[in-house]
This record gives sequence, structure tokens and C-alpha cells, in this order.
Amino acid sequence: MRSMSSSPCWSNEVFTNELVRKRLIPYLDKTPSYVDELSQSVPRLKRSRRASVLIPLYCNQVTNRIEVLLIKRSDKMRSHTGMVAFPGGMADPTDRDRIHTAEREAEEEIGLEPSKYSLVGCLLPITDSRIVVITPVVALLDSPKFVDFRLSPDEASDAFYVDLEQFLLASQNYKMLEVGDHFVTHHFNVDKYHIWGVTSYQLILLATLVYQRAPEFPVFRHEQYLDLKQIKQQQMDFFRLCVDYRNRTEKKERSKEKSRL
Repeated sequence: MRSMSSSPCWSNEVFTNELVRKRLIPYLDKTPSYVDELSQSVPRLKRSRRASVLIPLYCNQVTNRIEVLLIKRSDKMRSHTGMVAFPGGMADPTDRDRIHTAEREAEEEIGLEPSKYSLVGCLLPITDSRIVVITPVVALLDSPKFVDFRLSPDEASDAFYVDLEQFLLASQNYKMLEVGDHFVTHHFNVDKYHIWGVTSYQLILLATLVYQRAPEFPVFRHEQYLDLKQIKQQQMDFFRLCVDYRNRTEKKERSKEKSRL
């Protein structure tokens, strides 16, 4: 594991919901979605499960900081137990669309009702090691700040806000871990919380888009940095890399099973 440090360089812009919305609109996932298009050439994606997460942002007018609302998953969850995540979960057959999945899950998990925020839209999908297709849905919280958390004991043990800009900084709280030949994971220790995995990756992407500057550290393997001019293509290329890697792994596993028969 490698750690990096530098002096924090905080933004002095005045942030409002309107500015954040304007920054994010060019990066929304347009219809048809990237995954739908990719599924035409990668049949594996058609069988992949779908999930959505809500990313609630709060523009604090007192501190002029952008805060993002996260949860800690309950120890009762079957997967990713105790991990920090966005409110969200698997799509239900009764959900109207990807956005409805995120809205429903956020209300079930922490009591965040749609009346408390305005939607910006869906960012490009991300995926995990199981190739679950995850749609990030960005929402802008209204004032006053939502703190009336009604936690579902089976799904969330905590809900809290963190500063978004810190996910651009190579501070003492940040470490990178190389995983195999193709991937890295990003780890942030924020107060008592350890934020990593898909959640930290999405926070890095979101902070890059909102603050319109690249992180101080490489985001991909082999020292590859984010480039604002190429960020959508970089995201799509990484998504494809994850899917292709999982496909190759599954084929190898099937071949081993056949050879043992």
C-alpha cells in the first residue's frame, strides 16, 4: 500500500445547487445508456443485475463546502457488511426506472424522502467485482440540511455527511492499494470511517466533475490520471475493462471445472 501527502488546496468558489447542477449536466448518462449500447456486443451485461444509488449533495452556505451524505451498511446485510456506501440497492421488478430504485432505497434505508431534494440525473454507470451494473443518481438536498435520519436496522447502522473535495486530495488520510495487474483501490480514512471500493471511486469521479479539476493522485492502474477532457471515455473504458476481466475469469473457472470432470 502506498501513501501520498501534500498540502490541502481547497477551492474558494461559492457553491450553490444551481452551480453544481450546471457542472454535472454535461456528464449525465444520456438515453440510450452506455450499458445498453455495450450490451449489444457484450451479452454478459444483459444477464447482470441492476442497482442504483442516490448521491445526496448538500451545499452548505455557512461553510461554503459541498457535503455528501453516506451510510454505513448494517452488519445484518448479506454483502458488503459494515462498509460505507451511498444509499441504494438492487432494482425491484416494481421500480419504474433506475431513478425510482435509488429514491425507494434511500427512503427505506434512511428515511430520505424525494420531497427533500431535487434530482440532477444519472451519471455513467459503474460496476463492482460481481459486475452488478450500478447507476449513480445525483440529488441536491434542500435547506435546511436533512438530519432526521430514520435508519432501517436491517440496512443501515449510521448516516453521516463528509466533505466532497477531500476526495481529490492526496492527504495523509489517503492510500492506494494495487490489486493484481489491472486495478487499484482507493482508501480514505475520514473521522471514524473507512471509505473504499466502488464508493471511493465514485466519490473521486464526482468530486472531479463538481470541482472541475483532476485528483492529485492517479485513479487507474499504471499511474493513469483522470483527464477532464477525456473523463467520460476513461469511465467507459474502465467499465469495459472490469466486464472483460470478469468474463475472462469466469471462462477460466468454467474450463477448470470441465477439466476436472
